[in-house]
Amino acid sequence: MHARMRGMALVEMLVGMSVFAVLLGAALSLGRGVYARVAVHYEAMRLVAELRRVQAISRTTATALYVLDRRRAGLRAPLLVIRPGGYDIHHHTEGRIRGHDMLPLVRIEHDNRNEHPVAFESNGEIAGESSNMTIRVYAAGKKEVYEDVVIDRAARIRLARGTP
Repeated sequence: MHARMRGMALVEMLVGMSVFAVLLGAALSLGRGVYARVAVHYEAMRLVAELRRVQAISRTTATALYVLDRRRAGLRAPLLVIRPGGYDIHHHTEGRIRGHDMLPLVRIEHDNRNEHPVAFESNGEIAGESSNMTIRVYAAGKKEVYEDVVIDRAARIRLARGTP
């Protein structure tokens, strides 16, 4: 009788562990989906803040510099350069000031025909562009979870959400 009871306890323990494993798998899948949405939103909001900062600095420093014989020497405005794993902010004289790497599972794409860095003119408009610029922040493996950072010709920076 005792041997049979020990066998039942082992079977009950194995059934309990399998139920726990199934519930844990479902919870991890749900948790990854929530993480993807939250991480994409955080990174998109951070990018909007950086773009607005670069735009504000450009409004005061994006005037052209001239040398002695009235030749244009260049702009002093900062640039936001998008790279596969994040973005960097460059200064005209100091080079790369700082960079930002995206959170795990978050990617960024620059929807620009020429892949030029993001720069603004002294009036806040996109430098050298003739239309809107879109930067997509999305979750790796979940292309349906994304947010677009849109900069229109009128110098407005806004978010366009892609998640329901």
